[in-house]
Amino acid sequence: KRPVHEAQLPVPPQRARGDGRLGFRGTAEEIERWKAHLQALGVAIEADFHWPPRGEEPSGGRSIYFRDPAGNSLEIAEPRIWGL
Repeated sequence: KRPVHEAQLPVPPQRARGDGRLGFRGTAEEIERWKAHLQALGVAIEADFHWPPRGEEPSGGRSIYFRDPAGNSLEIAEPRIWGL
C-alpha cells in the first residue's frame, strides 16, 4: 500500500495516538535471554506472563512486557500465543 499523498516520506503512515505497542516473536530461550539482558540494563519488566493453553497446546506460551524510552509497550512472545 502506498503512503497517503500528504506523507513527507515514502513510508507507511504512523497512526498511533499516545503510547503505542509493538510485539516481537521469540523462543522461550530468547525470551529468557532478553529478560536477563533488559534487567541488567535496568529496564523494568512490567509483566512476565504465562498464557493459558490454546487448542491442542499443553502450554499457552510466555510473553514479557517492558517499555521503551518513549513509553511504548514492547512485548516479546512465543508465537504459539497467537496460534502460530
